[in-house]
Order: sequence, then structure tokens, then C-alpha cells
Amino acid sequence: MTGTNGRRGGTNVVSAAPDDRRFNDLPPSAMLIPPTSLLCHARRAARVLRRTLLCALLAGEVPAQSTPSTPDAAPAPRQLTVRVVTSPEAAPLGYSVVSVAALGIERFSNSVGVVVLPIPTPGRIALRVKRLGFTPLDTSIVVSGAAYQTVVVALKRVEFKLEAVTVVAWPPCKRPGVPRRGGDARVRTVIEQIRQNAERYRLLLKSYPFNYASLREMGAREPDGVEVIQSSDTILVDGRPRWTYRPGTLIAREDVRFVRRNAPNASEWVMRIPSIGDLAEDVFIDNHCFHVAGLEEKEGQQLLRIDIVAAERLRSADVNVVAWLDPRDFQLRYATFVLSRIPRQFTGLLQSSNKVTYVELIPFVPVMQLMLAENLVQFDGPPKSTRTFIERQRILQLAFLGEKPEGLPSDSTGAR
Repeated sequence: MTGTNGRRGGTNVVSAAPDDRRFNDLPPSAMLIPPTSLLCHARRAARVLRRTLLCALLAGEVPAQSTPSTPDAAPAPRQLTVRVVTSPEAAPLGYSVVSVAALGIERFSNSVGVVVLPIPTPGRIALRVKRLGFTPLDTSIVVSGAAYQTVVVALKRVEFKLEAVTVVAWPPCKRPGVPRRGGDARVRTVIEQIRQNAERYRLLLKSYPFNYASLREMGAREPDGVEVIQSSDTILVDGRPRWTYRPGTLIAREDVRFVRRNAPNASEWVMRIPSIGDLAEDVFIDNHCFHVAGLEEKEGQQLLRIDIVAAERLRSADVNVVAWLDPRDFQLRYATFVLSRIPRQFTGLLQSSNKVTYVELIPFVPVMQLMLAENLVQFDGPPKSTRTFIERQRILQLAFLGEKPEGLPSDSTGAR
């Protein structure tokens, strides 16, 4: 089974059945007037029309043409400048997300926390401002009739009590979703911060779409831990997810000829990995329980560990997730996705997991840098044995399809 991060590896392929339909050739008898005859008729009609108009003009029957009135140009939109700062220090908060839902506006602020919004008419608007590590703020602003207006929005840091990991095994998930009032407030805070990770990633794709080149290696890990790479190539991947999370769709058959050109079968079973955006969708949250495990050392850093458990009511295979966030700004750094149950069609599969490393593309916007898929398979033998098959993908270079985010070097590979 192959790991896939919700995107098709290699050059994007759109497959479709060949269309054999053709326009029907009309028989000559079906053509009422040959094309040349149509042209002659048109010329004759034009000569008659010119003579008719000339006679009418001499007789004074044609009214003088009036110059069409030009409608008044629409007034230029007012420019509302929003400056986002910390509270109470008033330090600039770069790369915040500022939105006016009623106008369909959602934008990043620049590196010093400033963004200019076009507001078509004066009046009161609802403004929402977010930034990782800070409590979102909903406020209303009265836009005056002036052409230019500036407002300052101050965000407070998230207050979070950090303790070492105490629990790593959780009970079955019987009440998934956001905890109700009176429940664990830390879980509600964490879900909000995970949502912000996802929203920032989606806004990045919308504002600055990109593709990236990825090195892909496939092979196996021997019992002594030595990895044997059997194939490798470089693929071009669209940054926009091709699949979105829905219960019951994580395991599916997909065309794998883009993975192995000499594959004996055109399709194989694959495990789809939820993207950052999926983790914030209501359909994902409503089918998982979230637990704040505490601080844990990961890759030499003290990170906040979050355990996400698939709901017990789900009948098909889903994912349990362990996510590690930076405790300073709640940015997603690592995640491990493990199948919640082994599908019956996978005889011999003991475990399937995908380990993902995230990096900043622009400040406080995480993207996948490295993915390692591991499938532990048991062979009946004799004698019985196990083997781990692996697939590794690593981003080599990233290319924006249009405008590039402010402050990003021209030769950036996406790793910060």
C-alpha cells in the first residue's frame, strides 16, 4: 500500500475515456443556401439598405443620432488600512490574517502587520483578525466617507499551561468534536490553533498558488534497520490537495502507474494522508477526539504533543494522529498518521503509518517538507517473517505560479 499526501505524485494527470463522437456531416440536400449564396444575399441586402437610408435621410425621416450618455464612473473604493499589533506591547504582528466575511475579503498582512482593504461603501463592517499563538479577535469598524482610514487591532497571546506528557494512551473516542462549555478549555484552544494552521495554509494556496518538485524514494527496511532503496525519481506536485478528508475514503484504489512506471497492475490500494487543511474541517473534527498530552521532546525540541483519536463509531479505517506544535506560537511542526484499524482486504498488513515534517514557507505558514510512509507486513513463510516497506518524499524546490509572498528570496525552496 502506498502513502499519498492527498496529492497525485508526479506530473498532474487527468485521465478520461476517449471521446469518439464527431459532428455529423450534413448531406448537401440539407443545406438550404450554399455559403456563397449567403454572401451574395448579404451584399444585395446591404445595397438595398444603403439606398433606403439615403432616401429617408433626404426626406428628413431619419432622426439625428444622439451621443450616448456615459454613465457616471463608480466611485473608487475606500482604502481601510489595518495595523495588527500585540497587546499590550503594541509590537507589529506580521503575516496576520485579516478578513471581512461580508465582502469576501481575506488577506495576509505584510511583514510589519499592515494590510490595506478596499471597502466599497461607508458604514459598519465586521472585521476578524487572527494570528497563530494569539486569540482571534472579532470586532466592528465604522468606515467613514474619507478615502483613507487607518485602524489598529491588538491581539492577546494565548494563555496556556504547559506540562510534561503524562498520558499517551487514551480511552475509545465516544464523544468526538469540540468539547462543550465546561469541558477541557485547553482542547478548545488547541483546536482553534490547529484550525488557524489550516486556514493560513488554504489562504496561502489561494493567494500564492505553487507547485513543488519532490524527490521520491521507494524501498524496504531490513530487520537490521538498513534501508534498501529500490527506486527513486523526481516528481512535480500541485500544492493544491486533490483529495479532501471524508470518513470512509482514506483507503481507496488509485492509478499507481505514476508511482511505478513498470507496475504490474494499473491500480493499487493506497492510504490517503489528510492535509493540513483537512485537520481544521468540521467533518474531521466531528469524527475525532482531541487530547492535550503535554510537552514532549521531539527532534531535540520541547514541543506540545496533541493526540487525535478516530471516533469509535466509524466503521471503516480512519486515522489516529499525533501532532507536535511549537508551544511558542502553536505552529504545526510534525505529525504522525496511523491507520485506526487494518482493512480486511490487506492480508498480512500489521501497521501503516505516515510521518510528516512541516516547515515554514512564509512566516507562520507550515507546509509539508518530508513524508515517510511505513507499512509493516507479515509473511506466512515458512518461516514467518515481517518486513517494512517504505516510501519517502522530500521537497527539493518550490515554484510560485504567480505573485510571490513578500520577503521571500527568489531562490527559495520553501524550507526556512
